Amino acid sequence: MINDDLVFEAVRARVEAGDYLDERVGLPGVDVDTEEGGAFTHAPDGRLQRLYWRGTPEHRAAQAAGWFAPLPPLQPASVAAVNECEALLGHPMPPLLRRCYLELGDGGFGPAHGFEPLQGVLSDHQQDWPEPWRARGESLLLLCHWGCGIASYVDCGDPSAAIWAIDPNPAPSDNFHVSLFPQHLSFAEWLHRWTEGTLRQPWLLQDAKTGEWRGATDAETGAAPEPA
Repeated sequence: MINDDLVFEAVRARVEAGDYLDERVGLPGVDVDTEEGGAFTHAPDGRLQRLYWRGTPEHRAAQAAGWFAPLPPLQPASVAAVNECEALLGHPMPPLLRRCYLELGDGGFGPAHGFEPLQGVLSDHQQDWPEPWRARGESLLLLCHWGCGIASYVDCGDPSAAIWAIDPNPAPSDNFHVSLFPQHLSFAEWLHRWTEGTLRQPWLLQDAKTGEWRGATDAETGAAPEPA
């Protein structure tokens, strides 16, 4: 059983240490040899900055060398904003997620590119879901984006706060609804895995034996594409 308080304190420790995102931006002009490949962005002065993803050898080396640009401080969400989000959903957030928004920040930290700000969550929930998703989508709350259309959601209408994901990339055009799938994790376990460094990007695949479209298992995620 995952203890919510322990998970929260582990997340808080990352926030207080200033290491609360999986993607980190390097210092301008440092480690920017483009011939070595990788992803880059530009600093305001035009210099290149390398992008590092947690768990990679490059991330570990840059962290050890002190090459990360500092992350900005976070501002918690207001009680009114959280209440508005829950009213729209018609369900309360998982207590652990609610606490993260109210005590740590209005998004911008956590797995992948960080929890969505509540305004982004509200906008996402108002989108037009495909017909096969609508009944499920009414209780799904957007957590974060991984890139390339891949996203993680929590089912606020499920007592276990189950995690769902969307990966549209491999889904066939004539069976697109399979790109929404359960990950068989509770929200607390999902966030705990992030603090432990064992959470991987969701990945939709077609079972080679059954032909069923499903989320990759823990064993299969070792062969999953790198996060976008």
